[in-house]
Amino acid sequence: MADIKLSGIKKSYGKAEVLHGIDIDIKDGEFVVFVGPSGCGKSTLLRLIAGLETITDGKLEIAGETVNDMTPSQRKIAMVFQSYALYPHMTVYKNMAFGLTLGKKGLFGGGENKKLIDEKVRKAAKSLKLEDYLHRYPRELSGGQRQRVAIGRAIVRDPNVFLFDEPLSNLDAALRVNTRLEIAKLHQDLEATIIYVTHDQVEAMTLADKIVVVNGGHVAQCGSPLELYHHPANKFVAGFIGSPSMNFLEGTVTAVHAGSLDVLLDYDNSTASIPVHPDEAKLGDKVTIGIRPEHMKEGNDQDFKLSAKVNVVERLGEASYLYLENGENDPLCVKTDGHSTTKAGDKVELCADFSAVHVFNAEGNALARTTSDEKYIAPKLSA
Repeated sequence: MADIKLSGIKKSYGKAEVLHGIDIDIKDGEFVVFVGPSGCGKSTLLRLIAGLETITDGKLEIAGETVNDMTPSQRKIAMVFQSYALYPHMTVYKNMAFGLTLGKKGLFGGGENKKLIDEKVRKAAKSLKLEDYLHRYPRELSGGQRQRVAIGRAIVRDPNVFLFDEPLSNLDAALRVNTRLEIAKLHQDLEATIIYVTHDQVEAMTLADKIVVVNGGHVAQCGSPLELYHHPANKFVAGFIGSPSMNFLEGTVTAVHAGSLDVLLDYDNSTASIPVHPDEAKLGDKVTIGIRPEHMKEGNDQDFKLSAKVNVVERLGEASYLYLENGENDPLCVKTDGHSTTKAGDKVELCADFSAVHVFNAEGNALARTTSDEKYIAPKLSA
């Protein structure tokens, strides 16, 4: 396996620049997920690593070697695509073995190594629970089984790096969960370096050792799943990571104290004194308050308080989601206990602990908060 280092990676199509200087370090054996909305550049970045696109500027290193000018085969990577890309006229066995038998002598030196190829295919099939399907054709398999065959075809090549390009997007909800667990188990077994692209932040949170959030061809933030969840560096990451997404309330700084800011909320004209370091903002600044649905609760026994009218209630059994009026903005969402009796039309008191409240400036960057004994420094954009 191998470390991967991207330094100042840029990609342009004519005058249109789609990647604007990407810097990422990926450690040997790390599971890294590129996540972001459609069109943000994450798949282009993956294709540059694979060698399927040429790098306009910057340097890409795999295992300490610069690979900008290497072909995909020379980079010793294996890629699993969104579409399964299986040969319909070949059995599962032949699909998995095909890449090892190319050329006059094959990747392993020819016919004398048929036994080695057979061992690799059967070992991969066992790890993916495909042993009973080796004689079948792709048309005789479910979507999840086809995707596992595509993964198996990558495993037998014994690459330095596995690349996954939205491999679960063609599966139904139940199969996505099962296949996601299989990929996580595969990473544990192989201890492989994996780069995985998705627009689904749930996949990113559950699979990754490190998440790279991409937005508009830039890295919005890079870090562990919990770091991005608890300490988003900017409003984009805060809204993208987490399901349902974070609630946002607009406000204006009306006073600056030694360890906090007073913010007048546009929502209900109430004032909240929020622990933010005074160096971070000044009187009259526009700020955005962010609170996750799961960090709000019904009641008024915590520091940050709101009241709102309930428009819609979604009851899921283990939890209920309340959607509340928020003027002309997106409705507020609150995750409550599944036994909640609150119904549409009720006016409710809501509260949250200040430790769960995030503050962003007019540019969308997170402001450094304070605790009772020390300053909390907002996270770096990259790791």
